[in-house]
Amino acid sequence: MIGSGWLFGAFYAASIAGPASIISWIIGALMIMVLALVYAELSVRIPKTGAAAIFPQYTHGKMTTALNGWSLFMGYVSTPPLEMIAAITYLNFITGKLVNSNGFLTPLGMLLSVVFLVLFFVINSIGISRVARFNSGISLLKVIIPLTAVIALTVTFFSVSNFTAGSFNPYGMKAIFSAIPSAGIAFSFLGFRQAVELAGESKNPEKTLPVAIILSVLIATVIYIAVQIAFIGSFQWNGLTVGNWSSIASSQYTRGPLLVLASSLGIAWLAVLLLGDGVISPLGTGNIYQTSTARVAYALGEMGYFPKIFTKLNRFGVPFLALLFDFLIMVIFILPFPSWQSLVSINSGMSILAYATGPLSLMILRKKGESAGFRVPIIQIISPIAFISAILLIYWSGYPYTLYMSIISLVGLVPFLISIKRLNATWKDVRGGIWFLLMLVTIPVISYFGSYGTGIIAFPLDVVTVIIASLAIYFVGLAFNNPSDSMNPQETVGIEEVIAEPA
Repeated sequence: MIGSGWLFGAFYAASIAGPASIISWIIGALMIMVLALVYAELSVRIPKTGAAAIFPQYTHGKMTTALNGWSLFMGYVSTPPLEMIAAITYLNFITGKLVNSNGFLTPLGMLLSVVFLVLFFVINSIGISRVARFNSGISLLKVIIPLTAVIALTVTFFSVSNFTAGSFNPYGMKAIFSAIPSAGIAFSFLGFRQAVELAGESKNPEKTLPVAIILSVLIATVIYIAVQIAFIGSFQWNGLTVGNWSSIASSQYTRGPLLVLASSLGIAWLAVLLLGDGVISPLGTGNIYQTSTARVAYALGEMGYFPKIFTKLNRFGVPFLALLFDFLIMVIFILPFPSWQSLVSINSGMSILAYATGPLSLMILRKKGESAGFRVPIIQIISPIAFISAILLIYWSGYPYTLYMSIISLVGLVPFLISIKRLNATWKDVRGGIWFLLMLVTIPVISYFGSYGTGIIAFPLDVVTVIIASLAIYFVGLAFNNPSDSMNPQETVGIEEVIAEPA
C-alpha cells in the first residue's frame, strides 16, 4: 500500500484543499475502509486467485463479470506504470534528463521505466514466493522511512501558522472531496486489494486475509495523515505567496515534493533517505501489482473472457502469457500519461468502478447462506454505504474523467459479445448487468451537469443527487441478480493447486 502515494499525495492534496486536506485523508480512509471490510469477507468466502474479477460471476452473471473484469484489469494494469513514473521522478535528482520542467518523463525517462517493468516481469516469472521475499525485504523500510520523515520534518521546523495561512479550508468542502481522487488519496489506499487477488495462493485465508486487509488500511491511514500534517506544518513558502496553496502545484515541489522540502530545510540526511525511498517504495508497489494483474488476467481467461492461453502456467506455477500480455499493456500506458497526476485519477477510478460490485455480491451471497470465517457486522448498513462511497469517489474525479472511465469500462462488452456462444450467455446474464450499465451512464451524466462539470446542479445538491442515484442503482443491482448455481465457491480456479512452493 505504501508506494508513491505518500511521496506525492500530501503535496497534491495540499495544492487542491490546503490544510483541510487532512480532512480529505480522513474521509478517504473511512470510505475505503467500508469497501475493505466488504472485500475482507468476500475474500474469505471465495479465496481464489484473481478473486475480485470472479465475485460477480456468482451473483450477477456473465455481462457484469465482463464489464467488471475489464474495469478491474485496466485499473490494475495502469498501476505499475504509475509507480515507475514516481520512481523515475525521484531518480531524476541523481541522474537528470529523466523528467522535464513540467514533471513529464523525457524519452530517456520512459525508456528507463520500461527497463524496470522488464525487471519485475522477470521476478514475477519465477513464482509468488520470490515475489513475496522481494517485497517483504523492503516492506519494513516502507513503514520506517515515512515515519522517520514525519519526525524529522516536525522537529526541524513546524509552523502552526501554516494551518491557517489562507485559512484552514481556503477552497471549501468541494475541494476537500475533489482531493480524494484527484490528489491520489483514494489510490494510496487501494493496495489492500492485493490480499484479495492473491487469496488463492495464501495459507489459512480465513485467518490471514481479514487481518491483512483491515490492518493494512489502518496502518496506512496513520502514516498518510501524519505525513500530511508534517508536510503542511513544515512547508516552506520560498518564492511563493503565503497561503496560496493552489500555486504550489506549479512550483519546484513537483520535482519531488518531500525531497524538495527536506532540502529547503537543510536536512541533507533526510533528503538522501527520501531519495532512496522515492525509488524503492514505488518499485516495490509496482512489482506486487504486476503480480496481481497477471492473476486477474488468469482468472478472466479461466472464465472465458480473455484468451484461454492466459491460463497456461509455467513450471513455477505462474501464468506466464498473462504476465507477458500485462507487461505489454503497461508499456503502452506510459506513453499517453507520462506524469504521476495525469494518470492517478483514471487509475483509481477504474479500480473503484470495478470494486463497486463487491457490496452487491456480498449481500447476495449472504442470502444464499454460504458460511464465512469472517463476517462484516450490520451488513445491511455497511453494504449500501460501501456502494455509495465507491460511486462518490468516482464522481469526485470530475468531468470529463468520469466519461473516460465509463467509455473504457464499456469496452468490456466486446469480449462478452464475442464470447456469447462460448460462455452460454442468456437473457438472465444481460438482465444481471443492467445495473452496471445504469451506473456507467448515470455517473458521467450527473458529473457533466454537477458542480464538478458545468455547474448546472450546484454543490452540494449534486452530491445529494449522486447519493440518491447510487441507492437506486444499488437496489436495482440487488433485484436484478443472476446467482450461479453451477459454480461452487469452494472450487478453485486452478492456479492454487498447481503451485507447489510455499507462499
